[in-house]
Amino acid sequence: MRMLITYMICIPMAVLVGFLLTNPLDYGTLGFLGLVIALVISPIFIRWHYPLMVFSLSSPIVLFFLKGNPPFSTVMIVFCLGIAILNRILRSEQGGFSVPVINWPLMFTLFVVMFTAELNGGIGFHQLGGDSGVVGGGRKYLTIFVGVAAFYALCSRFIAPQERRLYLMLFFLPTALSFVSDLFSYLPYPLKYINLIIPPSGYSMDSVAIADTGTVAYKRFGGFSAAGNALLMFMLARHGFRGMIGGKGPWRLALLLMLVFITFLGGFRSSVITLIMILGLLFFFEGLHRTRLLPVFVMGLIITCLLVVCFAGKLPFSVQRSLAFLPLTNLDPQIVMDAQGSTNWRLNMWQYLWPQVPKYLLLGKGYGLSKEDFEMIGQGNVLANASEAFDPTSAGLAVSSDYHSGPLSTLIPFGIWGAIAFLWLTLAGFRLLYRNCKYCEPELKNINRFLLAYTIVHWVGFFFIFGAYQNDVGFFAMVFGFSVALNGGMRGPMTEPALASLSKPLPSPQMV
Repeated sequence: MRMLITYMICIPMAVLVGFLLTNPLDYGTLGFLGLVIALVISPIFIRWHYPLMVFSLSSPIVLFFLKGNPPFSTVMIVFCLGIAILNRILRSEQGGFSVPVINWPLMFTLFVVMFTAELNGGIGFHQLGGDSGVVGGGRKYLTIFVGVAAFYALCSRFIAPQERRLYLMLFFLPTALSFVSDLFSYLPYPLKYINLIIPPSGYSMDSVAIADTGTVAYKRFGGFSAAGNALLMFMLARHGFRGMIGGKGPWRLALLLMLVFITFLGGFRSSVITLIMILGLLFFFEGLHRTRLLPVFVMGLIITCLLVVCFAGKLPFSVQRSLAFLPLTNLDPQIVMDAQGSTNWRLNMWQYLWPQVPKYLLLGKGYGLSKEDFEMIGQGNVLANASEAFDPTSAGLAVSSDYHSGPLSTLIPFGIWGAIAFLWLTLAGFRLLYRNCKYCEPELKNINRFLLAYTIVHWVGFFFIFGAYQNDVGFFAMVFGFSVALNGGMRGPMTEPALASLSKPLPSPQMV
């Protein structure tokens, strides 16, 4: 009977799929075939949905075959959260979703975002066929919603002690796949299709004009930089700063220096600043300033500074750009000019935008784009060199709410209410991370210290280096959710952490 039922389902499905393959492969046909494939492999996703979701959080993979090319993480977060909700309903499972210190600011954030969007014409999904007055900005709203959902998806279960190393790898290391995005121009034709899954890097060949000698071209390896940074963050979370500089054998210190160099290949000045801050905080959190390693660390820092001062001009152009914020006289002058130009257009844009903040304090403008704004950006009428025709507030990034500034990306779209929500969320999260760091067992010390230092540096960077509200809300929510899953809740001095729903209850005294 089981075989007959299988044939009754599979044979008509095979005939239908074969018939569809004889027709032109339009989007409807491909969508149906994708649904069939999804049903076939659904047991794998149901069985391993949680580790796949954690893997997807930092993965650069996109689902190119879906409308709008959504990130793999978006689909997995929604899928994992849906399974968690079904388990909670069907099995009456308790636990999870039980961190009120984070729940309330997240709910307030969602309320502010949805209320602002409603008063500004709704959420515009142009790529999905939106035909209202607001035709753009929906992706940014979706990014916030998915970021909040990621917190609850992570909190849906407790990570067992024997699984912590695995999930630490899944949380940080998938970003290392970003190096593929820098290989687009070097791959042979058959292998270029891999960039459908991992899109090419947006940092193509950058040209810097040099007087008398024409131009010099240099490439910023943003994908390799992200990969090196991911490996570096994993090693610091796994072994701590003490373990990297004083561990077994010199290979960890050599690996640390190599990963630092790879991170600087992206030409991002912020990567140097944030890395220095993270290492400094870890040095302090681990109490190394009270040990004999302090003079060794100071001596190593002095030697490093001397080497940078002497040989900075010999480094690759992308690395020189990463160091361009330092007062070094031997850097290539055109590289310094290029980096300074990037700073100047940001300052110029901010100078024009800050006077507009007061009119958006009570009701932000949201992320909605009118048809005129959308067409102006899409037709290429807004270019970086069109300053004569448009003031800085009309530049493409400003029109699309990409201000490269955390405070501006909060106050203009969502007003003072968005700022309150963000401060509430982050300060509550700092309390969660601090308590988990202070009261956790010894094997979690390195991870919790790193998460606290990592979050503090990102918070400072949001205000003073680079920030985007729609991305950073999700970042903080994911870090807080990962800490909850690792520690089983928010720890305290006298009580055990609240275990997630999958943990087994303790036996009663009669059963012992």
